[in-house]
Amino acid sequence: VYFLSHKTPVEVRVIKVRRGTVERTITGVSSGTVDPLKRVRLQALLPLKIREVHFKEGDRVKKGDVIIRLDDSEMRIRLDLQRAALRGAELRLRETEERYKFATQNYERTRRLFEEGVVPDNVLDDVRTQYTTIGKGYEIAKNAIHEAKLGVQLTEEELEKTHIRAPFDGLISFLDATAGEMPQYTGLEGTTITSQSTISSSETKPFCEVIDDSVLKVKVPFDEVDAVKIRPGQPAKITSDTMPDQVFIGQVAYISPVVSKTLEQNRTVDVEVDIDKTDKGRLPVGASVDAEIILETEKDVLIVTTNVVIEKEGKKLVYVVEGDVLKKRMITSGISNWEFTRVLNGLKEGERVITSLDVEGIQEGLRVRIRDEQ
Repeated sequence: VYFLSHKTPVEVRVIKVRRGTVERTITGVSSGTVDPLKRVRLQALLPLKIREVHFKEGDRVKKGDVIIRLDDSEMRIRLDLQRAALRGAELRLRETEERYKFATQNYERTRRLFEEGVVPDNVLDDVRTQYTTIGKGYEIAKNAIHEAKLGVQLTEEELEKTHIRAPFDGLISFLDATAGEMPQYTGLEGTTITSQSTISSSETKPFCEVIDDSVLKVKVPFDEVDAVKIRPGQPAKITSDTMPDQVFIGQVAYISPVVSKTLEQNRTVDVEVDIDKTDKGRLPVGASVDAEIILETEKDVLIVTTNVVIEKEGKKLVYVVEGDVLKKRMITSGISNWEFTRVLNGLKEGERVITSLDVEGIQEGLRVRIRDEQ
């Protein structure tokens, strides 16, 4: 010890033991991908050419906005003809209705006169026949109106299909449409994709995709041993290489009840986290992210950085600078994570603990000089 304490001091870096917040966390075994709340892939429902494209990829849209308009010229002519036919049917109905009212009144009057013995039965038979014939014509006219209205309604619905609209407020994440071209025709409504869904490459490629990014989600696999500690509503930290200086906060939304073995030699459980909205910026959909779920938080407790703690033979120790000499100090630790460890016993606030454990010859009794203090 005499030799160590009198040799040239070794420069070391230290941190002060301080009070702060420490969290017990678990980390996903691999990265996840940011997904929107929902996405809809839009396809043409009619075999018509594109007439107008009102937005471009990356634009934001409101529910009901017309993104693409198909060529509806022939359909509008057909609709005009059907509306004209409807007006004609309505005119014929009004004429037939007047005749039917007159025939009804004439029949009722003749029937009363017959009952009073004023008119013979052959006159009543003629009036009844006329009344029945006109009544059938009236029913036919009413049916013609119904059919004409249905024809107009169906054409109007077909005409609406030429307007490819945004199904909700969101962002156009993909758009491949040019005026004058004929898009692939599917005849099916837009396909809704949740954050867990996929579409195989064999299916018809859509020419437009709209996403609802009002809520962002990420699905990350966790080790099955850690998964039993996870509960819905627990806070989570999300980090991404695309925005390395920011930490996004989220909450556990869903925990899969099934253990998966998609990763080699690992059994994992998929956990879905909703990412909170933030004014600091938004993660782009599709970004690769890492998730860390916070199981427990302790505030205003003694902490040191985790990298200064040495584990040896089941015990934990740190090196403390006392004056200009290193001292080994056994500690009792509490909860910890990759950054910080809570100190229950063995250290006091303000004491200096060395962080430069890679310096050659680090041992108790070594003379040191502090080069950097945090």
